[in-house]
Amino acid sequence: MAVKKEISLLPESENPRSFGARFFKWITTTGRVTIILTELIVISVFISRFWLDRKNSDLSEIARQKQAVLESIVPFETEFVQLQQRLSYIKDFYSNQPEYSNQINSLITSTPEDLFYESLSVSRDEKIKSTVIDTSLTAYKEESIVSFITNLMLNPDIDQVDINKIEKKEKENKYSISLTLFFKTTKAVTKI
Repeated sequence: MAVKKEISLLPESENPRSFGARFFKWITTTGRVTIILTELIVISVFISRFWLDRKNSDLSEIARQKQAVLESIVPFETEFVQLQQRLSYIKDFYSNQPEYSNQINSLITSTPEDLFYESLSVSRDEKIKSTVIDTSLTAYKEESIVSFITNLMLNPDIDQVDINKIEKKEKENKYSISLTLFFKTTKAVTKI
């Protein structure tokens, strides 16, 4: 039978205090623990990578969904901003315009029921600082015309009444009237 020879890198047991023996003993104990700890760290990092990949995938999907929502809102937001600008412009425009509702209401209260307005133009005459209304009406009775002009002259809001024309066409049974009314100046009402 052949004798097997064994090779041992461990130092001889007869000299356990030598540097080589202590070094090999340290490598076999502490080195093994270090290698095991390193492998445990590598395995835990490898396993946690799957969890982190899934988390990254979920966050990327959420970000894509939110980006899609934001991109779908952009046309609405643009239209909304344009509408706000238009409303602001209209508000500024009308806040600088004189208000004619009082003059028109005063004219309506002076108008008999059987007179019909064909046209009505309201403007502001800056020379005399007065509101001017040019109107044309249709009437079927002379009494209505007389009553209307009398009411206008008695109206405390109207300063002057100019009758431009009153005519009756031969074949028609109606009167055409054209007037220019000058209203008294009123103090501007400030809006809050």
